Order: sequence, then structure tokens, then C-alpha cells
Amino acid sequence: MYATPTLPSDHSFIRHWSTLTLVICFLSLSACDLKKKDVKCHDFFKPGDRGGFEYPSKGIALFKENGTQWYRCAAGQKYLHNKCKGESLKVTWDDAVSYAQEFSEKTGSTWRLPSKSEMKSIMESQCHAPTLNTNVFPSAEVSNYWTASRGFHQDQFKCAVFTYNGNLSCRQTRKASLPFLLVKD
Repeated sequence: MYATPTLPSDHSFIRHWSTLTLVICFLSLSACDLKKKDVKCHDFFKPGDRGGFEYPSKGIALFKENGTQWYRCAAGQKYLHNKCKGESLKVTWDDAVSYAQEFSEKTGSTWRLPSKSEMKSIMESQCHAPTLNTNVFPSAEVSNYWTASRGFHQDQFKCAVFTYNGNLSCRQTRKASLPFLLVKD
């Protein structure tokens, strides 16, 4: 036969259980203050706030922190009257690289895909959806955007930044159809 467990007479079990319950409640309630505020970048940036960018010419944004010039619209779109017109291209990584080369030939300037560090440098940590300054990139969509950086298995995967929250993934299959931005030095 099995013995039936009994509580200790000094009620130490109840005291420890009460203490554990209080600690769990305290930690649960204190974690509420750690939650990131749910602010969309469309609401975060006041009209005209360029957030570290200058506009040296029409459709170009110069990021002063690293000197990189960004085309303000996704590839396939045209910057006109402070807006991006048309649909963004969503193509494979190889097609994005080819597009940048062709765009360079047509414009006479060397355009390319941004590196993962360049792409991460323009992500805004205080807001999301997209994590870009929407005054600078007026038609930025929430999506994974190609970078020039290679993935873990260079022949199969490439790096992309998810503009909802700015997370980087270097396990994006190069055959996925994604939008992309163009930069020049």
C-alpha cells in the first residue's frame, strides 16, 4: 500500500506556495511596462520630419549617417510629385541584381542593392509597419526586401529585411519574388 502524502504541520508548504504565487504575479504585472508601444511609423513621424536624410535631388534621399543615397521608391516605381507612382517590382534576387545593372546603364549612375547593414541602418526602432521613415520612403510597403548580402548557403539563400519590424533573415530563398530598394554611393 502507498502512504498518503500529508502537509507538514508547520504549513511551510503553504507559505512557499504563497510566496511563489506572489512572485509570479509581480513578474507578470511588471512585464506590462516592458511591452513595446504599438506605434506605426506613419503616425510616429511628423510631416516634414526627414529623420537624418537630406534630399540632394528629385527622388533621391541621402542618409547623412553613412553617405548612402537611396532612391525613395521601390524598384519599378517612379518618384513624381512627392509620391511613388506605379507598382513595385517583386522579383527573384538574380532579377533584382540584373535590374540594378540595367537601371545603372540607363541612368549613367551606378545603382545597386543595399547591403544588409545599409538596409538595417535606415530601419526605425521606435515604430513599425513599415519600420521606415514614411516621409522619406512614401510608398514603403510591409514586406521582405532584398539586400545584396549573401545568405548562409550562398548559392541558395540571400538576405532580406522584413520592413514590418526591421528583422533580417539570411535564409530567404533567392527564387522568392520580393521588392527591393536601390542605393548608390
